[in-house]
Amino acid sequence: MGRVKDFLELTKPRLSAMAVFSGSAGYVMARDPNISFAMENYVELLWLTIGLSFVGGASNIVNQAVEHKLDGLMDRTADRPIPSGRVKMGEALVFGHVCLAIGLAVLFYFFRHEVAYLALFTYVTYVFMYTPMKTRTALNTIAGAFPGAFPILTGWIAHSNNDFHTIPNTEWFGFFPFAIVFVWQLPHFFSIAWIYKDDYKRAGYKMMSLYDETGKQAVILIFVGTLGLMAVSLMPYMYKMSNGWYFISVCILNAGLLCSSVMLLANRNRFMKQYFYASIIYLPLIVLALIFFPQTTTP
Repeated sequence: MGRVKDFLELTKPRLSAMAVFSGSAGYVMARDPNISFAMENYVELLWLTIGLSFVGGASNIVNQAVEHKLDGLMDRTADRPIPSGRVKMGEALVFGHVCLAIGLAVLFYFFRHEVAYLALFTYVTYVFMYTPMKTRTALNTIAGAFPGAFPILTGWIAHSNNDFHTIPNTEWFGFFPFAIVFVWQLPHFFSIAWIYKDDYKRAGYKMMSLYDETGKQAVILIFVGTLGLMAVSLMPYMYKMSNGWYFISVCILNAGLLCSSVMLLANRNRFMKQYFYASIIYLPLIVLALIFFPQTTTP
């Protein structure tokens, strides 16, 4: 059982669960809110969850195989299965590619091929673009936001399956949740980079915090990123994807996150983790608001 636990840990269950949640949420958002889910939709959602779980797990496994030497230099990652010696790098690579094959096979079989292609593109950008960029440029956070936001768009496309059975002329609405998740990641990961700046520096990761001894740059980036997120989060309401209840919900969430970012201006060392946790709470709540408050719901 110990070995099974080690291999399961390689998939980063919590991170994979977030990607699966995003993909499932995108699928549900793409529905016509005037039509109830049929059993076919629930079955599709189950297969989407399985497919994305395997592809997301593969991304995390291969990422750790590539970075295992650097992980061994950081306190928070030194005990991961590969750097700790519990799993060999070769075993991890085989396991990761098996998971990738299973996930893609599920998505290819049950959905239009664009779904599997986008899932594969997510894997490629995460492993072959974002991962190597982490030791080369501080722009890696922006690059990593793309594979982080693709799952919710993948879910949206999955619901269209062979043809778009969403509200007519609203196919492009899927880019709104994609944009929200994309922009959300920037201030969120800027806060992580500052919290674990010493670890990242020890391992040689080129995070923004490496060039920011005082933390002023981090605070500015987080504050500006939060303002950008507030603007993007209003787009579903402005373009009539979501209704008045969504507008009220997002205003409350934005006010809370903005207050948390303003507190960084007063004391970044004291309130950085508070912003980090506030951003974690923010994302699932705004995704749920997108699901439960579509335009056709009576405010």
